[in-house]
Amino acid sequence: MARMVPFPMLPTESSAERRLYEWFLHRLDDDYVVYHSVDWVLRGPKGADEGEADFVVTHPRDGLLVVEAKGGGLAYDAETRTWTQSGRGGTHRLDEDPFHQARDELHDLEEILAARPDWERWKPSYGYALALPDALYDRPAHPGAPAEIVIDRNDIDRLAERVREVMAHWRKPGRTFGPEGMQEVGIALGRNVEVRAPLGLAFDEDDRRILELTEGQQYALHFVMHRRRAAITGPAGSGKTLLAIALARCLGEQGTRTLLTCFNKGLAGWLRRATAGTTNVDAEHFHALCVRLAHEAGLTVPDGGEQPDGSPFFEDDLPDLLERAARALGPRYGAIIVDEAQDFRPHWWPALLALHREPDTGLLYLFADDNQNLYGGAVPEDLVEDRWHLPQNLRTTKAIHEFVTVFYRGDEPVTAGGPPGRDVEVLGYRENEDLVRLLAIVLRNLVEERVPLGEIVVLTPSRRAKSPLRLRGSVDGFRLSESEEPGAVLVSSIHGYKGLERQVVILAEVGDRHREDLDDYLYVGGSRARAHLIVLAKEPVDREIRERTGAAGPSR
Repeated sequence: MARMVPFPMLPTESSAERRLYEWFLHRLDDDYVVYHSVDWVLRGPKGADEGEADFVVTHPRDGLLVVEAKGGGLAYDAETRTWTQSGRGGTHRLDEDPFHQARDELHDLEEILAARPDWERWKPSYGYALALPDALYDRPAHPGAPAEIVIDRNDIDRLAERVREVMAHWRKPGRTFGPEGMQEVGIALGRNVEVRAPLGLAFDEDDRRILELTEGQQYALHFVMHRRRAAITGPAGSGKTLLAIALARCLGEQGTRTLLTCFNKGLAGWLRRATAGTTNVDAEHFHALCVRLAHEAGLTVPDGGEQPDGSPFFEDDLPDLLERAARALGPRYGAIIVDEAQDFRPHWWPALLALHREPDTGLLYLFADDNQNLYGGAVPEDLVEDRWHLPQNLRTTKAIHEFVTVFYRGDEPVTAGGPPGRDVEVLGYRENEDLVRLLAIVLRNLVEERVPLGEIVVLTPSRRAKSPLRLRGSVDGFRLSESEEPGAVLVSSIHGYKGLERQVVILAEVGDRHREDLDDYLYVGGSRARAHLIVLAKEPVDREIRERTGAAGPSR
């Protein structure tokens, strides 16, 4: 069974495409990847050239085949050099020779692929074909329409063999394509997007993990790219940020100037690194955007000093400056993408959309998890036309997923797609000095298990000024740093680390303050861990958490 992208099939009015999709799915083996309804925009000195292929068939050995599908009957008039198509809707003249159409689609796709890295190394054999599931075609209509590249009604029962024959017709000696080429095609088509793990983290530097969008996420990406305004929701770990990055890259590479923004500074840093080198993409957190454009517009920006999140400076002053700057500078973005959109206050949206060339109807994509709403914002219903929900947590282990799901309040069901993983540990302490000793023991144990310090983050519910642990700066020889430093353990607030992740998360000072927000802290903070989660909670909160989640306690 071939791998079809997207799966399931997107809606289409073409019965020929629907039937071919099913035939490719069930009659080609699993070495094939078949892309349906592939579209692109090529930009050159003469402007934009939009293109679309009905199917792109890829195989690691046989290469790549662009397939144009035509239902009903086809007839060619040699005198006028025109084609007509007949079917249930009557007979009509085709605007373009279907063979030339398929050839031009292939040339466009070749241009896109040739821009990928190391094209000459993985360059495949490639060609085009015409599929006529309702008609017979046994002799060439003209010299540019050979029967050797046609799949007609008689070929359907032997479709796999016929596809191999057509691909063999185009084969070039010495070209292999292989897994690298297959991967590059998926990336170029925006259907198999790969993004390195956040902050480049991995347990083994020689074996860095790559996060690849699943078929469901690829389908979501394709869905979004065919909508002008959409909201994509899902639980922590469902891949929303990966999709936001993939979408920004695709739009930027197609020539659309795109703003990719969020509330959190740390997350914005990752978005910026993940899109570095992509033309037409600005990745920046919201308040930095406000300051930059205010300066650019020549406006006076007051000194924010050490004002905390939620102060009037961040809540009102900077968004007001952004709106004034937008009026002075004029709109500049053709698309705006907001990650963690639930963090944005309702009165920030007009300021943000003032930067959009088409604020009422232009491209706008919002990625959100309302269960991570720590700031009182909301995704505005009136700004989007469609919604898509990602139901599966793919980033964390099942053990972590089962723990944080206890605190998930969304209406949609959430499933786990990660490996089983190690049990979550919930350890109790009585006083601050007990917490310091406990954290030291946990860090020593992790080091003994050969977990690099760069894979660990300590998160607390409190700002630094309110956190006794963060104010210490060190624990039993382990240096605690508010920024990434070699040889130090990163420490941050849960708020400040939202949207980011590490292999091991230690949630500390849980239950000391803000008991009413405990569920939010455990969900948001716990879901930052990918491989292992340890919770250091004040007694008796530790017992309450273990009872609710079934998490492991201290070993006896």
